[in-house]
Amino acid sequence: MRFLIILVALVGGFVLVAMLVAPSQPTLRDWYLVNACPQLDKLSTDICAPIRRAAEGRTT
Repeated sequence: MRFLIILVALVGGFVLVAMLVAPSQPTLRDWYLVNACPQLDKLSTDICAPIRRAAEGRTT
């Protein structure tokens, strides 16, 4: 039971970082776009939407 709670907390933290922190950090944003978003999109496309909006607004 404790393992399940820890696993849910880790996944929740991973999703929160994707939605709140990653859009403002270019290196983290790029990592999420390449590695995490393909898997997170299977859960919901709304998770990576802020990252994609921030990447489109990039001026590089």
